[in-house]
Amino acid sequence: MTTAVPGARFDVAVLGTHLAGSLLAAVLARHGVRVLLVDAPPDQEEFAGETTVPYTAEVFFTLARRFDIPELAAFGLTSALPSPVRRSSGIKRSLGFVYHRQGHEQEPSQAVQFNVPGEHAEWHLYRPHVDRHAFTLALRYGARAVAHRSPLADVRVGEHEVDVLVRDGSVYHAAFVVDGSGAASPLLRRLDVEDAEPRLRTRSRVLATHMSGVTPFEECVTLTDYRQATPWSKGTLSHLFPGGWLQVVHFDNGEDPVNPLASVVLSVDPVRYADLPADPEEAFRTLIGRFPTLSRSFSGAAAARPWVSSRRWQRTAGRTVGERWFLYDRTASRNDLFLSRDVTMSAEMVHALAPVLIEATRSGDWSAPRLEPVARLQERLVDFNDRLLSAARAASGDFRLWNAYSRVWLLWSMLAALSLKSARNRCLAQGRWDEVELRRDDAFWFAPPKGLRELLERALGELHEAGAGTRSASSAATRIFALLRRAPFVPPVYRFADPRARYYHFSTVRRLRMLLWAKTTAPVEFRTMLTKENLTNVPPPAIH
Repeated sequence: MTTAVPGARFDVAVLGTHLAGSLLAAVLARHGVRVLLVDAPPDQEEFAGETTVPYTAEVFFTLARRFDIPELAAFGLTSALPSPVRRSSGIKRSLGFVYHRQGHEQEPSQAVQFNVPGEHAEWHLYRPHVDRHAFTLALRYGARAVAHRSPLADVRVGEHEVDVLVRDGSVYHAAFVVDGSGAASPLLRRLDVEDAEPRLRTRSRVLATHMSGVTPFEECVTLTDYRQATPWSKGTLSHLFPGGWLQVVHFDNGEDPVNPLASVVLSVDPVRYADLPADPEEAFRTLIGRFPTLSRSFSGAAAARPWVSSRRWQRTAGRTVGERWFLYDRTASRNDLFLSRDVTMSAEMVHALAPVLIEATRSGDWSAPRLEPVARLQERLVDFNDRLLSAARAASGDFRLWNAYSRVWLLWSMLAALSLKSARNRCLAQGRWDEVELRRDDAFWFAPPKGLRELLERALGELHEAGAGTRSASSAATRIFALLRRAPFVPPVYRFADPRARYYHFSTVRRLRMLLWAKTTAPVEFRTMLTKENLTNVPPPAIH
């Protein structure tokens, strides 16, 4: 039985049947928690993250091993996904960044492409099908859905239980509620904790939709000018320009595709681009009309779903935890859908929140202090993501800055993935998970390589100064490349410190050079982190 009886009582009610809500419900149900999974009205309309990076995969692999749900590994290694989900989603063979100047053709010397190693399986998530798959998975592991999937109407938190009311008039009861229902959350409204002014540095006007007829970038330019590049449409492509970016994610680029659409997400500085029309379609056409190469790519494109648009996309809740409630994922905050952080943070929060709720179910202690460490981690993840986005906005002002910033961001993502994989392997060997439950005053919940946090701080500081106008773009970029050159943990084979090395391919020769570096001149910790096993992306087998 997968449907809840009206009036039934549960340990935890999870509001929101999107990826974050359904995966949390699956983990809790797998470990004996009685879970009610409730649809929220905006679940299908809300635009959410659609891309992953290798670090995202490592978080999913960690969820699969720690909580004994083998299917979770498939969210990081897409070959194991059900065929309908895999075929309607896209592949991600590269991360591409191309820089545009108003009124000019895209200059090939202002492009960067990082190709994903062949054993990885990063992907473009077609969220309607992916979220439905995650919901089905939660039911398979024992979560219960509201009868007829009647959506959320109201939430009332009492001293001893929480009442969840749905639109057909039914009421369900739970000891605790996790609210991931988003900006329209009735609990958010009752608590009156949404910040009038978001506690974020980034401010964006965002326009997002799915389109048909998007011409791949490689068909809009002279290929010989990009001879080192692989087809841009086979990966996540971000078009950058001063004060904004346009991310294009193809769902029709796999071996056996059935989905002709591409995701198109435009984010601009609302002050710099205050002249754009109010209508999202008109605003989009006006903006791309300023860049000739972009105009060609979208000349035959048409929106296949209503635009999701906001002149101020960012939101935050001032308080996210209380007695018998926790504001989670899209209810707690919203920021730009860029650099794969949306999906990654959802998986990170499942990992952080699930063990605490499982223990609370066993002990019967649902008090706020038990959940406050998780709330603080969520705030730190939100803040770290915002710092990356604010730095990206500053870097969008000049290609030299973006060329430097993209390497810092990728270095962090790669080393975080390797660090988490190493930590997970040690946890499995030791039979305990305390090494991935670290609660510092930053966003790292496992130990990163020594010096990485400091490099990030200094690089982000340089970008902040460039964005504020207190340091020139040229000076900031030069200083960031110098940081990369001096850092002992930056593998020389990557050539991250060389601004001329704008195309990255992880060949067999480079892999061997990496292993040689790890065994000889690399910092000691890399000699265990950069092993042959850690440089592949095959998920470990599930524990039964």
